[in-house]
Amino acid sequence: MPRSMIRIGLFMCCLGCLGILTSCWDTKDINKRLMPVVMGVCKNGDQPYKIILQVPSPQKKGSQYLEGEAQTINKAMDEIRTKSEKSVDLLHLRLFLICEKTAKNNINDIVNYGVQANDISVKGLVGIVRGDFEQTMYHKIQSNPELSSYDFFSEQAGWTPDNTIKRLWEVFRDINSYTQDMAIPILSKGTDTLYNFEGSAIMRKDKMVGDISSDETLIYNAFQRKYTGGTIEVSKNSSVLIKKATISHKVKWTDAGPSMHSRLKLEVVIAENRDILSDDDIAKLLKEDIEKKAEKLINRLHAYKADALGIGQYFRRIMTESQMKNWKKQWFPQMKHEVTVDITILNNIYFKSSTKMKSRPGTSPENK
Repeated sequence: MPRSMIRIGLFMCCLGCLGILTSCWDTKDINKRLMPVVMGVCKNGDQPYKIILQVPSPQKKGSQYLEGEAQTINKAMDEIRTKSEKSVDLLHLRLFLICEKTAKNNINDIVNYGVQANDISVKGLVGIVRGDFEQTMYHKIQSNPELSSYDFFSEQAGWTPDNTIKRLWEVFRDINSYTQDMAIPILSKGTDTLYNFEGSAIMRKDKMVGDISSDETLIYNAFQRKYTGGTIEVSKNSSVLIKKATISHKVKWTDAGPSMHSRLKLEVVIAENRDILSDDDIAKLLKEDIEKKAEKLINRLHAYKADALGIGQYFRRIMTESQMKNWKKQWFPQMKHEVTVDITILNNIYFKSSTKMKSRPGTSPENK
């Protein structure tokens, strides 16, 4: 046999082997897989972990729920996979909900599990459930509650600056940080909506030590530069809409300890003004209101010894390693922090006024 024929035969054989090696021999049909989008985790004291998975189910026109209980999260997930008739893949998890009792005890094991698992995205959002955990997880108001669960926190959907947003990787980072804590949204079972938002939980490392209201959450989001779109009531009959917010900080460390001056600049439009207040009066009232709320929030965080605003991050470059390790316990609670607010009122575009109803130059209402 000619050598050329032998070479052609070997070449074709190699091509055939490559085709076999690169084929998707280990894939599973999508109809044989369950892909949860929400994971609920709860643990009371020494009791086992309870895991509830919410899975989109087109056949049921809603959701399918999977449950498991064990002393560890991994074992609970193994129990769920054992009972399930299909493969359970966590690649599409978008939301982690932790019951309040567990948050007050310790969330470190839950966060470590989510970060270390190869099949879980660290971009998933985290929330804390207040009230009956199971009722909240099983609560339905429409045919696709799994979508609403995520949209409630999505900046491209139903999110407002009254809510905090915290992703799994951010929670892991803040738990292990010397100079930064966090705020995690608190929610409960809704009535006409899927959830009711009840402010934010203040976490010191891996434990919930207190909470703040929705108004205080607005200030928190200003420090996180997530403020645009919020509505603030200036008086009983007047409110403004935030169009732009910027914040800057000046820090110094003297013999008396650390101090910071923050300047928050807001550009707002007047949404309602039934009291017919002047722009200067609205700006003055708004400035006083935000500065009082900021002072109240900072004092509460000092009492909690929880740097949820991440103020310690601005001092890292001037702190020693010892000061950094003692920041939350020693230096942060005694830090002097002043907040100044500057208000710029833009055009009153959200309501009609007599000046906007004037006719064009050279015409009059009688001539129309």
